[in-house]
Amino acid sequence: MTIFHAIHIIVGAWLILVNIFEMFSPTGFFWNNVILGAIILVYNVYYLFARQNVDVKKV
Repeated sequence: MTIFHAIHIIVGAWLILVNIFEMFSPTGFFWNNVILGAIILVYNVYYLFARQNVDVKKV
């Protein structure tokens, strides 16, 4: 398992916990998702285009 997978597992667990325990108000929940989504977007774009490091190889 790479750091890429670990981060996605942690983020998924965070999103589940936020929903189960209702940690935020609706506005806070919105901003939590926007900020977390932006971080994951930047991280994925970096891995796909800058590092060109993906799990699937071209044939």
